Amino acid sequence: MIPSSDGVQVALHHLGGDGPPLLFVHATGFNGRTYTPFTTPLTEQFSVWAPDLRAHGWSTPPTNGNYQWTDIANDVLAAVDHLGIATGDLDAVGHSIGAAMLLLADAQRPGLLRRMYGYEPIMWRPGEAFGPGENPLVAGAAKRREVFATRAEAIERFAGRPPFATCRADALHAYVTHGFEDLDDGTVRLRCRGANEAATYDGERVSTNDRITNCQAPVHIGRGRSETFGPLGLPAFEVLANATMVEYPDLGHFGPLEAPDRLAADALAAVLPG
Repeated sequence: MIPSSDGVQVALHHLGGDGPPLLFVHATGFNGRTYTPFTTPLTEQFSVWAPDLRAHGWSTPPTNGNYQWTDIANDVLAAVDHLGIATGDLDAVGHSIGAAMLLLADAQRPGLLRRMYGYEPIMWRPGEAFGPGENPLVAGAAKRREVFATRAEAIERFAGRPPFATCRADALHAYVTHGFEDLDDGTVRLRCRGANEAATYDGERVSTNDRITNCQAPVHIGRGRSETFGPLGLPAFEVLANATMVEYPDLGHFGPLEAPDRLAADALAAVLPG
């Protein structure tokens, strides 16, 4: 556990590997340990570290209720500083908010990133973000079912419903294994509580691509087929000086859980030197 801003204590997980450090940052509602089939191949080349963003996984909520994404990026910087990664030496992989946090961290500390792979970074063009309370994901997260009798019950429920229905079985198992905590009465509960997930979605409106225009690092962006909330990944791609994009028309926003081996290979190709 390491300190961040707003009274947050960030959980930083070592996922394995003994190579140079690589930072992996998760999507909203997940945590650093919920992507095992995707992150395990990364450990063959890197020592992989994964912070839990505030109120996710084992990390604590902000004491002042601040979930603005430009400030959540401080959780990433806390991990970078704890690991002693110098500006210009950060190799990183992120999914959704995780990819956006890496770009926003680079904006706060110019030149931080060396190489990055991001699957559908949530980044808006100025004026296109949802206003306060308008993101439709806020209401859904606020009423999300949090408690199940067992993890097996949770797997059975998720396996038959989107978006988890398209995830590979071992990826869904990893999510349920690490995304739930055991309660004293024998039931299990989501580690990322619904109200905190909703507040995180509501804080994304500051994640706009005008903030990241000075990023010079090579950034490889993966983009799936989903257009539900706009062209995910494109706003970041449009303004990054050294961005490349690969499209995955057969995958949705949960691509790293749908095709973990394929995306892990692409991520490694993006962050390995040469």
